[in-house]
Amino acid sequence: MATLPPPPSGINLDDDRRASIMVTSIVTWCLAVLVVGLRIVSRRLKNIDLWIDDWLIIAALIPSCAHVFGMGVYAVSRGLGRHVWAGPPDARYAWAVGLFIAELGYFVTIACVKWSILAFYYRSFKIRSSVKLPIFTLAVIVLMWAVGVILVTILQCQPTNAWWERFNPTHPLQPDQYKCTVDSVKFFYGNAIPTIVTDILILVLPLPYITKLQLPRGQKWALAGIFLVGLFVTIVSIVRLHYLLQGNLTSPDITWNFVNIALWSVVEGNTAIFCACLPFLRPILSKFTFGIFSLSSLPSKKQPSSGTRGTLRMSYYQKDGPRPWQGDSRFVTTTSHSRAYSVTHTRETDEHPFAQLTDDGSEHSIPIKERQDDSQIELGNVSPVRGPVEPNGIVVTREFHLQHQEVQIQDV
Repeated sequence: MATLPPPPSGINLDDDRRASIMVTSIVTWCLAVLVVGLRIVSRRLKNIDLWIDDWLIIAALIPSCAHVFGMGVYAVSRGLGRHVWAGPPDARYAWAVGLFIAELGYFVTIACVKWSILAFYYRSFKIRSSVKLPIFTLAVIVLMWAVGVILVTILQCQPTNAWWERFNPTHPLQPDQYKCTVDSVKFFYGNAIPTIVTDILILVLPLPYITKLQLPRGQKWALAGIFLVGLFVTIVSIVRLHYLLQGNLTSPDITWNFVNIALWSVVEGNTAIFCACLPFLRPILSKFTFGIFSLSSLPSKKQPSSGTRGTLRMSYYQKDGPRPWQGDSRFVTTTSHSRAYSVTHTRETDEHPFAQLTDDGSEHSIPIKERQDDSQIELGNVSPVRGPVEPNGIVVTREFHLQHQEVQIQDV
């Protein structure tokens, strides 16, 4: 059995942080699963097929689950979170096995999340050729980082299982039976610092393009804020690096000294998934908000009054019912002249979500002189109702419905 030196004086062998590790690991992973599910629901609400960025974030849940299992379940159940002298005999062995699994899960999770965000950038801004090169460059950098750290993890000891078998409580490998040439402390620094640097680069990448969008300043700040939510993940990475710098990873009491590193590593991976999904949750939040306020926002029906103008009522339909169009003075016609306008219904797709943004991100109406490529509806002279409406008379109104990318004109 591998022997341990006697415990140093001044430590409390009753210290126990197992519950905090397990609860933090499971809760943050469940939150990640929840937001990924909400992201998928939001895509379905908009009738949008899942794209590469969605599949990458879904794939990230698998290695993150392995990470949680390795550190938050297996290693904790075998002594991680307690002083090594108070844990079971195989505590260090279980820590080494759990760490090997967790490292691989952590690296793949972070890589998938970064690729997902970059794929989202490409899908959003690909009409701009200037953004393609930095996106592909960062994607290649992340790929090289992921391949490098995974290979180092697998090959840090020869044979590979020597990483944990040297701590085997009953039949440990002897020093002449294996070779571990990688400095674990330097390796942790080497994978943490590139993660932080690429996080920052990915965060600032879309900001120059957001500033060029034709949006009010307040909306630009709001949109930039959505992207900068990922700054929280960078902060978590920095906190993790701080504990890496402080931790004594060469001490025999590794099951206690590694607790903070294990905690923040799990939090980093799961919050990365969480934050990567936040920009996609607007449709489902809007649906809930619209469901609450739709009744109060619907206009009441009124009889047409006498006058010299006819008006047009426009609405578009969603799955949960009609949404009123609040009207536009440009669509008011008179008997003296008529105007031609372009009514645009944006297809529910994310091919170029930032090519042109409006308040609701879906429907907008603009004059023909601004958009010559849209289908046009000629609003001819509308005969006004002269005088009071007769009880048995016939009143002609026109109502436009925008549905399934088609404009239907109905004469009632």
